[in-house]
Amino acid sequence: VVLALFICSAVAGVQAQGRTVVLARVEGAIDPVTARYVAAAIQSAEERGAAAVVLEMDTPGGLDTSMRTIVQAMTRTPLPVIVYVGPSGARAASAGVFIAYAADVVAMAPSTNIGAAHPVSLSGDMGDIEEQKVISDAVAYVRSLAQATGRNADWGADAVRQSVSATAEEALQLHVSDLTARDPRDLLTQLDGRTITKQGHATTLDTRAAAIVEIDMSLPEQIVHLLVNPAIAYLLLAVAVWAVIAELSAPGITVPGIIGLVCLVLFAVSASILPINWAGAVLILSSIAFFVVDIKAPSHGILTAGGVATFVVGSLLLFRPMTPFLPLSLPQPEVWQAPLWLIALVAGITAAIFIFALAMGIRAQKLAPALGKPALLGAKGYIASVDEEGSTAQIRGELWTVRPDEAEPPLQKGDLVQVVGVEGLTLIVRHK
Repeated sequence: VVLALFICSAVAGVQAQGRTVVLARVEGAIDPVTARYVAAAIQSAEERGAAAVVLEMDTPGGLDTSMRTIVQAMTRTPLPVIVYVGPSGARAASAGVFIAYAADVVAMAPSTNIGAAHPVSLSGDMGDIEEQKVISDAVAYVRSLAQATGRNADWGADAVRQSVSATAEEALQLHVSDLTARDPRDLLTQLDGRTITKQGHATTLDTRAAAIVEIDMSLPEQIVHLLVNPAIAYLLLAVAVWAVIAELSAPGITVPGIIGLVCLVLFAVSASILPINWAGAVLILSSIAFFVVDIKAPSHGILTAGGVATFVVGSLLLFRPMTPFLPLSLPQPEVWQAPLWLIALVAGITAAIFIFALAMGIRAQKLAPALGKPALLGAKGYIASVDEEGSTAQIRGELWTVRPDEAEPPLQKGDLVQVVGVEGLTLIVRHK
């Protein structure tokens, strides 16, 4: 009796495992983060003993290397892998076509589309011979995937050569997809009883009542995936520039400096994955030098104008790598570039900040610096440093030696103070 109960529970456990389907969502550009996430989801499905893996996909395309990593993970696993282009309104463009062609089953939600797989270069200037080599390689790749999964190889080749696309209904007629499903549950209902042969083994799916186990990106993966966005990366670098300018304009506050450092670190994370042109990044950062020099040795705004121009040129070059060829499976190379409207907006804000800070610096220099006159009385500023030799404060764009008034508590770095008197070369201040 005990043995019978053990056998029954083991069988029930196997059946329960067979009625589990792992669902992973592939959203946005295909990048190394997405590739690692999909590979981990497939591995998790194997460890769970799942019946199949469903990749719900909505992508404009992505990096060729990342796409191939996903395809390899799909073809190596013994589990059936189903690509579901959904929800309604989603697309499987460019790299998404190759991933779909590697799937054992392709399903599409109504009002979705697939196609436009013509490869492009991130540098945007492939030569004719080089472009033909890349296209030939992509065509051969999609044909090999089509032969393995029984899909329409000719249409796949046309998607690469001519960037053709198809709706969900057209894809079904063209034998690019296998079925149309409203949602993942409808998909599993239609898959129930379907036999899939993979790696020489035939598997009949039992998915009608299967439990869907969703595997999401971890929080660190979500953060990095968000950072792998040219618009976000560009904004991080711009904020870092603004923060440095703020820190140089009012040293001692430290908050802008900290913000700038954090933004630079996050930008470095983005740059480790995105195709960054470091010449553009250097130009953007060097625009700070133009501003600083103009503050120290006023040139009537000429250097500031040069800094703004340098910033704009660096912005336009930031996502155009100088390498001769870096292939992508993207029909829209602008996916990997900051939008022009964003560059224009940030450049305008940067110019306004430069001009405002320059005007404040010039105004501070024009203020009467004569000690003993009432020009500095009532002026406010921040304590820039405190050490054994004394304290300094940034007041009206200049660094002054200060000491606290009688009965005032000790000065601390960052304190807001007001000038109440002058003694020789030292300003007497009180806390505000």
